[in-house]
Amino acid sequence: MVVIGVSENPNNLARIIVQNLFEFQFNGEIFLVGKKEGILFGRGICTSMEDLREGIDVAVILTPAHTVPGVLESCGRKKIRWAIIESGGFSEYSAGRCRIGKRGSPYRQEMGNSNCGTEWNRDKQFENGFVVAFPPLNRKAVRKGKVSLLVQSGGVSLTYLNLLSSASVGISKIVSMGNKLDLNEIDYLRYFIQDPQTEIIGIYLESIQRGRDLLEVARSTSKPIILHKANIGEASREIAKLHTAALANDDKIVDAA
Repeated sequence: MVVIGVSENPNNLARIIVQNLFEFQFNGEIFLVGKKEGILFGRGICTSMEDLREGIDVAVILTPAHTVPGVLESCGRKKIRWAIIESGGFSEYSAGRCRIGKRGSPYRQEMGNSNCGTEWNRDKQFENGFVVAFPPLNRKAVRKGKVSLLVQSGGVSLTYLNLLSSASVGISKIVSMGNKLDLNEIDYLRYFIQDPQTEIIGIYLESIQRGRDLLEVARSTSKPIILHKANIGEASREIAKLHTAALANDDKIVDAA
């Protein structure tokens, strides 16, 4: 994997992503790309995607929003098919801000998680260790479990993580979906339904765009699904709009469903 946007600055958020990968003992190769050359955790920082070798599976991107389309283009040239975008400044702020679309792109890429910083694969920690949250995390404080979470907020996902660990319930996987730029709760729910490490599924949503499809997929499993629907009051609507561009749903319909 490659983490893009890193620097030697201890306050650099992409640097903390790399720190978490080492803390949770990610077992793959880690490459670093930033504006300036340097050394981070014993690895050199490249200043160009062109310096990377072929065969990288996933890119984690934390650079200013206006640079992300160019970064994705560079990833495409390197045949990197998966990208996690943890930057803010897209549709969650205004219609005039940076937009990313896949139409017309010559590269086949899947993108997820704009403007929320948590991706978590805990069930295979010693085989995998794929933890790319940008707040610093302590492996010893996290309890392994059978609950997997789809969360439309990085902060809320960490709250769930702390509560479930302290209650000895534990966590298997967490996906923070952000503004659901490309992949959404239906894509991830299908995965969790098939995942043998997941026995209970929790979902936190600020918006629901495809409610009928969500219910249809949910009905296909016997696994318990707990939905926490936020964005139901005036204050939370404003926060959600700025946070993930989430528009309020009619909660009478949500409650009925």
